[in-house]
Amino acid sequence: MSETHQDLPSLALINSYVAALCQRDNGAMQALRAEAFVLDWVHSDAFANQPLTDQETSQFWPAWFAAFPEMDYQVTRTIAAEQVVVTQWIFTGTQLNPLGPPVFDPPQAAGGKSIRIRGVSVYDIHQGLIQRETMYIDLATLWVELGVAL
Repeated sequence: MSETHQDLPSLALINSYVAALCQRDNGAMQALRAEAFVLDWVHSDAFANQPLTDQETSQFWPAWFAAFPEMDYQVTRTIAAEQVVVTQWIFTGTQLNPLGPPVFDPPQAAGGKSIRIRGVSVYDIHQGLIQRETMYIDLATLWVELGVAL
């Protein structure tokens, strides 16, 4: 008998991770990541930017949550296998506070602008923990909607 998606531990793990993200619970997110976790935030030159370590990722999410105190993260599609889960998502929020390091350095001042961006996250899973998240994000739309000056 073959496994259904509902029976995949990898899918349950990512469902828990997304739920923690939606609840802005950085500690719960970190508990689901391996010690050697990396966040490969694909947004510019593949050779210039190294993936964020777990420690850097643990700083990334609080900075993001602080900038967007009211947000919505909606998964619109999921593809799950034993060791890989892919989610397509939409993020909406209004930047009410500065968005600082490690997201933007120097910080992007709070502009009160609402954003709506799409992205895809590919989660690599091993031994019941997330080893790597490769996040493809529509950075151009994010910058335009935030009014980032280049």
